[in-house]
Amino acid sequence: GMNQIGPIFHDEPLLASETLHCAGQAVALIIGESMDACLAGCQALVLDIEEQKPLLKMQEAIDKKSFQLDPHIIQRGDLEKAFDEAAHRIEGSFGNGAQDHFYLETHAALVTPKEKGDFHISSSTQHPTEVQAKVAEVLGIGRHQIVVDVPRMGGGFGGKETQGAHIAALAALGAHYLQRPVKIKLNRDQDMNQTGKRHPFRSHYEAAFDEDGVIQALKVNIYADGGWSSDLSGAILDRALFHLDNCYYIPNLYFEGRVLKTNHVSHTAFRGFGGPQGMLVVEEAMNRLAEYLNVDPVVVRKKNYYGKAPRNIAPYRQEIKFKDNRIHRMTRELMKSSDYKRRRKEIEKFNKKSKWIKKGIGFQPLKFGISFTNSILNQAGALVLIYADGSVQLNHGGTEMGQGLHTKMLAICAHELGAPLERIRVMFTATDKVPNTSATAASSGSDLNGQAVKDACVVLRQRMAKVAAQMLELDVKEARHLIFENGVVYHSTAPTKTITFEEVTTQAWIKQVSLSATGFYRTPDIQYDYATGSGK
Repeated sequence: GMNQIGPIFHDEPLLASETLHCAGQAVALIIGESMDACLAGCQALVLDIEEQKPLLKMQEAIDKKSFQLDPHIIQRGDLEKAFDEAAHRIEGSFGNGAQDHFYLETHAALVTPKEKGDFHISSSTQHPTEVQAKVAEVLGIGRHQIVVDVPRMGGGFGGKETQGAHIAALAALGAHYLQRPVKIKLNRDQDMNQTGKRHPFRSHYEAAFDEDGVIQALKVNIYADGGWSSDLSGAILDRALFHLDNCYYIPNLYFEGRVLKTNHVSHTAFRGFGGPQGMLVVEEAMNRLAEYLNVDPVVVRKKNYYGKAPRNIAPYRQEIKFKDNRIHRMTRELMKSSDYKRRRKEIEKFNKKSKWIKKGIGFQPLKFGISFTNSILNQAGALVLIYADGSVQLNHGGTEMGQGLHTKMLAICAHELGAPLERIRVMFTATDKVPNTSATAASSGSDLNGQAVKDACVVLRQRMAKVAAQMLELDVKEARHLIFENGVVYHSTAPTKTITFEEVTTQAWIKQVSLSATGFYRTPDIQYDYATGSGK
């Protein structure tokens, strides 16, 4: 197959061929029956490397115009006029460094060859379908020949959204050539050296305010250090652009984002996915203005919140409906419950008397984007199997990484079927049970998979209700009035006349009623048009 592992663009070879782009990039795969054998193989490997000066600093990359992808620009209004008429102008730069995910379980994969050229992969990944797809490309076979399962992860935080595929693909190559199971598990040094981090960002902004401190214009040039290949950098930069306004209405704006190409590891998804790096820019401008005007930053922020029309249109042209906007109420309640004003006065008194020790109190609103910008990914599936003895197997497309997703899916399944929790088993997430899954990411895992589980359970409950109605000697039309809960079934008008869930499933099997169903869900009414910079 292909020596390529890039999740979106084919710009990331699995094993380096002619050029090394960063320290830690894989050049060879050495397989042994013991760790000592592998280490001996490493010692025997001879590399002929012609060193070149690496590009590591963001400002140097900006100056050299070392970019990945095209610029992304979002703009509206008359920026020049707003700056000319502004009472106050603030200008500055803001940046953040990288951050390692430091999941407790490092990247790992076990690949076992099966008959007829098939493979089974157990992977520590947030995206089993992508592991399936990338391994298929590397081996040059169809996805149907690969089953990927994920028992659970010891943490992910975005670091295993795309880059788990690298480890699985390397192990799959070994399993393919040797026809033996191959397991790869990075140690901590390897994991931190070879895998991507949170994107470092560097931004320059200019902000214009009127005499009351209401923002009139904001111009931002924002740069993300993507490392040596693109990975998910384009989507991460987009989310940073979408969060540059945070909770504030900005009538005139120009946001331009670029991904830098450097000789760092290829940076990747990290909790927030660019959102924090974007929000902090406008928050810095708000703080700077408050300092300049010598007023409480809360006052400045409240003046600039999204409000009623026309002050309710985001830079990407989404209407933020006033009835759905909780920021005003939340601010009032937080100011009251935190006793903010009194505490701030006490802090000011303390700081005047204390030369070396200073105290502070902070307040910052937050806009948090949920779901995938690539709308295709806002979909999920489930497969629910009920056995004749009333026990249930639950399959869904989400992955468990310590966030409690399996527990939530279990609760939804039990609620919709009315089955006892102890009679339901959540299976490993696997590509042969639920195909074409999206990554468990974008804060959408519970929403997408939960609705898919519900969809499958509703189908099964409706089938069983017809059987239960006959067992309760009711007209089949009364099936829709049956209640399934706590392991029993009864009619809403006769709660004391019950039959057990197990009795219903047994009778359904006897009557040859299907007790398996797939569920599916796609988030309605969300989309994004990259060309126009608009969406919902």
